[in-house]
Amino acid sequence: MLFFIGFGWFMIAPIIPELVSVTRSSPSDLILIVSAYGYTMVAFGLLAGYLSFRGRVKNSIIASAILTFIGLSLRPFFHSYLPFLAFSILAAVGYPLAMAPVGSIAEVFGAGRSHTIIGMSVGSLFLGMAVGSLITPYILIAVPLNITLELPAIAVFVLMILLLLSAGKFPNYYASRSFKGVFRVGMIKNWYVGLTISAISVMFGSIASSVLLLHGFTESTALEVGGLFGGLTFLGSALGAMILPSLFGRNQNLRYGLISTGSLTLVFGVLMAVSLEFSKSLPIIGISYFFFGFFGNAYWSMAMTSVTYYSPRPEEAGFSTAMFSVATNAGVAVIPVFLGSMLIVGGHVLIGTITVSILLLASGSVSYFLLARPARA
Repeated sequence: MLFFIGFGWFMIAPIIPELVSVTRSSPSDLILIVSAYGYTMVAFGLLAGYLSFRGRVKNSIIASAILTFIGLSLRPFFHSYLPFLAFSILAAVGYPLAMAPVGSIAEVFGAGRSHTIIGMSVGSLFLGMAVGSLITPYILIAVPLNITLELPAIAVFVLMILLLLSAGKFPNYYASRSFKGVFRVGMIKNWYVGLTISAISVMFGSIASSVLLLHGFTESTALEVGGLFGGLTFLGSALGAMILPSLFGRNQNLRYGLISTGSLTLVFGVLMAVSLEFSKSLPIIGISYFFFGFFGNAYWSMAMTSVTYYSPRPEEAGFSTAMFSVATNAGVAVIPVFLGSMLIVGGHVLIGTITVSILLLASGSVSYFLLARPARA
């Protein structure tokens, strides 16, 4: 499900010029659709966590499938902006409903493999984002725009039917509990990691083309290469989240996994900032984008798993990951707006780069203090 949510989300980005003419809107109007997924996580993430807290993970997942299908399937029929936006937002609401309660799912079905399950879930989302952003232009060459936009909806429809048929297999035995004690102060460390990694990843994906233009690249080259850098980040994010948490979890080296991924995220994050802002070496910039995604999203995924260790019950684990997701997307909504502008204005580039480095240094340092095993163990 998360793969096709990611696919339907970021398939918009590379075909914005085509959609501008079809919906008679502007690029900024369509970029709002991409941003809407983050805003819906802030708005509906805690609702999804509440559903899992009350023992209704099944309801949250099925609602996600239904809303995603309705939104993705109906938006291609409208060639004006407002209806296209409305159904895209409806599909976006499916994202928090599927993602926020992942902690409960990992705790119930994981049997000690929560790092692997959460890593695969996060990785599948980013893999869908990468595939959607990279292959949609080529699909559009072969088939009309309406059919291209319908492809993820068809896949979600199949998954929705399978979910409805297997709904009885979801655990339904949680007891309703008070919210008292669900929040722990230690979770703030995890939230900081989540919002920092996500915000910096989104910010550097959005400013790449602008910075390349400042370096003197042609507009066509800057746009093409900037898009490629974003795709490399998503691909690295998918592979890192799928491979590293599972690897460290299998070998019971979770403490080492958190510290190593946190440290390497710092290294490649600083390299990404410095190489983009102060060099014109596209291979070095591209490599730093990929490995920042690879180690950064593995660290993000393991920090999300770590936050569930504050929760003694599966239903509370779902609410913990919901709070983590909300905090993460709140950071994405705020940090790039203020810090991103500093990185594309010549007089403030050095200050912006130092600020990014300090944020990443703090995030890497926090890795030594994140829970590597359940607090109840």
